[in-house]
Amino acid sequence: MPYKPLTGKNDFDRVFKNASQKINSNNFSALVLINSNEFSLGMILPKKNIKLAVHRNYLKRTIRNLSEDIFVNSKISLIVVSKKRIIDFKKDKLRKEIKTLFLNLAKKLNEENNYIFN
Repeated sequence: MPYKPLTGKNDFDRVFKNASQKINSNNFSALVLINSNEFSLGMILPKKNIKLAVHRNYLKRTIRNLSEDIFVNSKISLIVVSKKRIIDFKKDKLRKEIKTLFLNLAKKLNEENNYIFN
């Protein structure tokens, strides 16, 4: 496992309180905290927003895979949050939205802090 999962309230609170970047898309928000450790990932995909467990698991898998590809050598803590209820669940559309969100975030981080991606 090339990333460390965020576990517990303290890890999530640290990112929420000290987030250096926040970026939004239609259905998701991503918060980033620059740290000196390794890449860590947390997801908040509530049942209220994504009813079926199959869909929540698909999104978790997709977020994990795409974030590993893009942020594998970075020193950040990343939290992905589902913003609103996803009614029209199209896998291709959501995967593309998450990938675009991560690429925009990586571009924004690279412009401001060149040392993150080593």
